[in-house]
Amino acid sequence: MLTLTCNTNATLYAGCPDDVTITMPDLTPYRAGDEMTCISDGYPAPTYSWTVDGVTSSTTSTQALQEGGRVYICTATVTYDSTTCSSTETRTVTAYSKYRKQYNTLLTILMLMALSVG
Repeated sequence: MLTLTCNTNATLYAGCPDDVTITMPDLTPYRAGDEMTCISDGYPAPTYSWTVDGVTSSTTSTQALQEGGRVYICTATVTYDSTTCSSTETRTVTAYSKYRKQYNTLLTILMLMALSVG
């Protein structure tokens, strides 16, 4: 049964993001170009921004990993009328280039060969 209520006021509230979570790629070790995803429980749907080592990077919910050890910060921001609130999550991640991974593998092979000879 549908009920219609007339002459009432409804007040909607912004829900500040309490939980911001960075989801990592499935495979490790992480490679440059793999993507992390930021999700939040804010209402209305939050906007996202990323900083990498203190430099503004992406304004989407995803961020590509950069080569080397980096500090990634995702900020989820909710704006409703003139109210703005935000929350952050920080993750320190090391991602390798495909060339670095090949170098590490080659170095391991050479070390094992040297150990087996001597």
